Amino acid sequence: MKKTMPFDFLLDELPKGIIIKPAIGMFYVYFDGRIVLIFRKTAKNPQHNGIWISTQKQYHSSLKTAIPAITDFDLKEGFNTSWLLLSDQHDDFEDSAVGLCRLVAAKDGRIGKVTPASAALFR
Repeated sequence: MKKTMPFDFLLDELPKGIIIKPAIGMFYVYFDGRIVLIFRKTAKNPQHNGIWISTQKQYHSSLKTAIPAITDFDLKEGFNTSWLLLSDQHDDFEDSAVGLCRLVAAKDGRIGKVTPASAALFR
């Protein structure tokens, strides 16, 4: 049975040319040669459900200011990640998710990273 993508209402907010690749419990969103987002909704570790934002540490503060619902990951002590999280449990999840997708559509340079997988998709 094929798993349906969570938060599919956001597909209308994302730009043309995105590529979505399913993974175990997640859907990777690629755009413009980069991985930009991951949509996640699974029963295991539900505190990590929502939208994962591919970014770099130097942009954390400005992205959190632009979309206050964005948080750091609450991971094991000593585990450092540059990804941010928009939790699906946040009261402002839907509006914040739309705003996030609009930043992606505008090619906001704070969102997205080139990875070997993303580079291979856009050759």
